[in-house]
Amino acid sequence: MAHDSSLLAYLVPRLTSRGEDTATDALAFILNKSEACRRALAGLLSNEDFSLEPLRRFEAQVTYEDGSRPDMVGYDSEGSPRLLVESKFWAALLQGQAGGYFRQLDETKPAVLLFVAPGTRIESLWAEIRRQLEAVPDPVQLDSVEARDRMREASVEGSDNRVMLISWDLLLENLTVAVPDDSRVASDIQQLSGLVQREDVKAFTPIQDEELSPSLARRIRWLDQLIIDAIDRGVQDGWASGRKRSTQRWGNGHQFRFADDSGERVHCDFWLGVNTWRWATSGDTPLWLYPSSPTGHVRSRLLSEAHSLNAHQDRDGLVVPIYLKTGVEYHDVLDDVVDQLSKIANIVVTQ
Repeated sequence: MAHDSSLLAYLVPRLTSRGEDTATDALAFILNKSEACRRALAGLLSNEDFSLEPLRRFEAQVTYEDGSRPDMVGYDSEGSPRLLVESKFWAALLQGQAGGYFRQLDETKPAVLLFVAPGTRIESLWAEIRRQLEAVPDPVQLDSVEARDRMREASVEGSDNRVMLISWDLLLENLTVAVPDDSRVASDIQQLSGLVQREDVKAFTPIQDEELSPSLARRIRWLDQLIIDAIDRGVQDGWASGRKRSTQRWGNGHQFRFADDSGERVHCDFWLGVNTWRWATSGDTPLWLYPSSPTGHVRSRLLSEAHSLNAHQDRDGLVVPIYLKTGVEYHDVLDDVVDQLSKIANIVVTQ
């Protein structure tokens, strides 16, 4: 196969379904083996305003007392954890994972919570990381955010620590240039790069037994009911008007319009539904909101709040992810979706 560009890329899918764990183990092996790679990693995570001390040792799958388990931890010369790493390909970020890991960082010296993910997932995963960190009741207040090529970084109010997200290819490029081309370490990095490339571009993963159970079909039916209930709640509360089922090329959903307090409808249809393509490639949520041929007023208002809405701008126009709470009862999920939609209504209705 074209994706099997290294022996590791060829073997791992045949031996295990846990590609992320294998990639992290390989990364820890390379970093423990090469001081040059350790320096390159520290340099990549440092800038003129922040400096990470040299890292001496790395451990994979470290479990803390509260049960949390970052994929990898990097320690300084004194044995203090300076770097917590969460490796991702396409698995979702668990609820509360970002905030929980950040609170594990030692505050005595500068430290980093680092997420590593495919380059095509940088925007959507960074939005989810920020959403989790800033979530109540115990938010982590981000002081400043910097976007660099294939990398995102945030400082934290009242802390010397940082939260960062980098792409796998950027990380491995920096490790590659740090070692001689003909070295054993370079060969190891090439093996890991092959695995990363395969995980990044593969179109199919082996079907797991649990994926064929009725639970998936029941969940899709439940999502459709959630959309119906959320829009109907909006009609009752006065910020939405009308609802009709609408099948688009990107998925199934419902069309409606936002309305102001007087019942005046915004002259723009919105589509709320399950977009499987965006779910798979652009964000950790199945529900997406699309304005259909928005007027200048609607478009300008959405664009002005694009950052706070984590909105995406592409050839299909502006799209807004609607996030779902996990681990809670249906009425809590519904209330949260209604709250997100009502806030969007306040943005786009005529003032």
